[in-house]
Amino acid sequence: MENLIFGMIVVISNREVGVAMSDLNQTVEFIKEIEKLKSVTRFNRTLDGRFENSAEHSWQGAIAAMVLQDYYPEKLNMEKVISMLLIHDLGEIYAGDTWVFDDEKKLHSHDRELESIEKTMSILPEEKYLNMKNSWLEFEKGQSAEARYARVIDALVPLINHLEVSELNYNPDHISSEMVLEKKKFIKDESEELWKLTEELVQKSVEKGLYL
Repeated sequence: MENLIFGMIVVISNREVGVAMSDLNQTVEFIKEIEKLKSVTRFNRTLDGRFENSAEHSWQGAIAAMVLQDYYPEKLNMEKVISMLLIHDLGEIYAGDTWVFDDEKKLHSHDRELESIEKTMSILPEEKYLNMKNSWLEFEKGQSAEARYARVIDALVPLINHLEVSELNYNPDHISSEMVLEKKKFIKDESEELWKLTEELVQKSVEKGLYL
């Protein structure tokens, strides 16, 4: 009887180890998968003249959120904010980046990115997959203070980058300040100080010849 019980314990233990190893292997495969985000180019450039990739944008957004949090009026769970910013562009692995002024593609970008998200995140063990997917959806829909703040940062960082790295009078698409402010106007409802910063960045960009 004791031998039977011991044997059952060994079988159960081995099964648990097998499940744990399977989860670990899935997690490693996911880490391999997100390497692809480094190959997704955006429309912003970097100081060395190339187009930045979406992984770089996510990293910079996470740091920007850390240092700008004092200018958001609501109390925030910063771990949640940073997590959202680090995963918010994973949907671009298969959908690609959509230019903010491409209104036609923007109409269906959410659906394309959701399909991409499900393809990428479903590599993970189910619980991790569902938690990460729900965090992405929360960000997309702005369903919490953390999500709304993360969306503000996501909109603000490209303005800072564009002003910093662009050469004088670089405006090949004839973008106007009014067009930019229209896209960013939701920031006004979230933070008076960050909206003021947005207006200042746009004005400086006009003076540099980056917007009409």
